[in-house]
Amino acid sequence: MTSLTTIGFSQMEEISESKETMKEGTFNAIVVELPNAEDKLALKVWKSFIKGYGAKAKKIKRSKEYLASGAIIGGLNNSENVDVYARVEEKGDDSELIVWIQMGEFYVSSGSFPSDYTAASKMLEEYVIEVAKEMVNVEIADEEKKMKKLEKEMTKLKKKNDGYHKDIEKAKEAISKAERNIDDNDRQQKEQASVIESQQKALQALKEKLSEM
Repeated sequence: MTSLTTIGFSQMEEISESKETMKEGTFNAIVVELPNAEDKLALKVWKSFIKGYGAKAKKIKRSKEYLASGAIIGGLNNSENVDVYARVEEKGDDSELIVWIQMGEFYVSSGSFPSDYTAASKMLEEYVIEVAKEMVNVEIADEEKKMKKLEKEMTKLKKKNDGYHKDIEKAKEAISKAERNIDDNDRQQKEQASVIESQQKALQALKEKLSEM
């Protein structure tokens, strides 16, 4: 959530222009700083974002740049097709998107093409928002993974708890059975004691009879 707030409220400060070198040469470029954004994420969002302008970003051989030919950006070049070159650079924990917008023989700049530069900046502000959204989506996905892991652990704990309750029920049944067995054993002992007493009396009577002979 912090990433979204940071990017969302400082878009204008993060979009600037400078002379940058790419495969075709050194030309005026628009640079978009992306705090806390990984370069892979920034590039992924750019590829998806530029499709919304009728162009597909294709990697230029033996370079880091991507070219989106035939893009139509409202308010830029009288809404005629333009070629958009872009490169994402890693900057520590941050990244930046460098964009060159070619209109025929020229590249967009605030000095030579102020209205076109404004239109390009507005487009890139939208890109910044999309990056922020994707960063939040990544955070949400990470938190959902953590949640699933926690829920899985909770399921295991509940399963163990159910097992403990079953163990207790089995133990209670075993105790109840043992108590019944004790009662039966006590009754059998009393019966056996009575039989033994009768047998002792019979044996004593025979001994007395023998002594009288």
